[in-house]
Amino acid sequence: MPLVPIATFLVGSLLSLLMPTLLLIALVVWYVRFIARHHGPADQSEPVSTASDPAPSTSPEALPPPKEV
Repeated sequence: MPLVPIATFLVGSLLSLLMPTLLLIALVVWYVRFIARHHGPADQSEPVSTASDPAPSTSPEALPPPKEV
């Protein structure tokens, strides 16, 4: 038997209150980070093309040489 009989009751009551509270806080933090990561600003560095073939390039290197008359 423990020296202080109320100590076991206090430990049990604290665990029954703190464990669900800490679990809820951990889930809220995880959910907020998950939403922030997946609904953040879209990366605009590479536009997404819906066509199956890429758009023709208009750079001078890609154009055919001019026809001679």
